[in-house]
Amino acid sequence: MRKVLFLSICLVALLAISSVSKADIYEMDTPTARLLRDMHWSDTETPTSNVIKYIGDNPGDLADRIYGSDLFYGSDEPMIFKVGFSGDLTDYSKDGVADVWIGLGTNVSSLPSGTYDSFVLPVANGDNQIWQYKLYAITTGDYGTEDYISTSWKTLVGGSSANLSLDFVGGLDFSTLTDLGLIIRLNQSEIHGYSDNFHTSVVPVPGAILLGLLGMSAAGIKLRRFA
Repeated sequence: MRKVLFLSICLVALLAISSVSKADIYEMDTPTARLLRDMHWSDTETPTSNVIKYIGDNPGDLADRIYGSDLFYGSDEPMIFKVGFSGDLTDYSKDGVADVWIGLGTNVSSLPSGTYDSFVLPVANGDNQIWQYKLYAITTGDYGTEDYISTSWKTLVGGSSANLSLDFVGGLDFSTLTDLGLIIRLNQSEIHGYSDNFHTSVVPVPGAILLGLLGMSAAGIKLRRFA
């Protein structure tokens, strides 16, 4: 019994330390991710401009749709994280790249108040093509001249994910934000064409790490009791 209590205390302490260490890091949650919309496209052409076709919750069926004209998320790969985005991205300018900024826009008012040192967003590529990603934040700038943007593109093959991070040097007061989100890029060196459909999701399933820790603790207790 004492061993179980000791392990429980250690787990609580570990989570508390983790929370303190992340106090100045903003990591987007599921309700906020549901508010993300396409804010800007680098390439547009009428009447076939780039467009978001689906935003919805995992697994991406009609009942899960939040926004868009498509009935399903649709992909050769399943939606990996909690909130998914799909749409067409075309390089109309034929300069080799095309980008879409997916952000909160006026919904930045839903963000927590305070000053943060960085913005973290786990991103997963659920497509069968290679896509590239950055994070951005805008206070006084504009799309393409963002006040804060990732220093380099994160390239993800289909079915893979990564934790994207954007540092705010000196800290950023979130009350000054006009937009916050991610950029998805079509790069011809990866896509090998001028147009393709992207399938991207954000925010991991909550509690997965905690459940893993609890499982390890329980396994450890069982092994000791019957050793």
